[in-house]
Amino acid sequence: MQSVFLRVAALAWAGLSLLLALHWFVDLGMVGFPDGYITPFARATGPLLHLLAAACLIQGLYFLYRTLFGKGFGVLGLGLQILIAAILTVAPALIVRNCPHSQTCSNAYEALTNTMMDDGIGG
Repeated sequence: MQSVFLRVAALAWAGLSLLLALHWFVDLGMVGFPDGYITPFARATGPLLHLLAAACLIQGLYFLYRTLFGKGFGVLGLGLQILIAAILTVAPALIVRNCPHSQTCSNAYEALTNTMMDDGIGG
């Protein structure tokens, strides 16, 4: 029973990772749509978001492979792997994507780059 639960959990994480990666790649492909203007924030964070989306895709494929063809997971091993994967890929991507909506993150961005936060929203 535990083995089935762990396989389902790993498969669920793999599916979520693959869907997130697909969503992020589509979003990155739509940067500048419809008028072609790419904001300074999008130019600055684009390479990092591409890297994080690729890492999320790779982790999704890893968990899918381990679920379907690999040796079984232990509870602690699977939980630790998912936690590490989430901390290294999902959390940073969400922080960067939501930065314009956070005053603290916007202030940090402006202090680091010496430029105003321009994410294309505004009048």
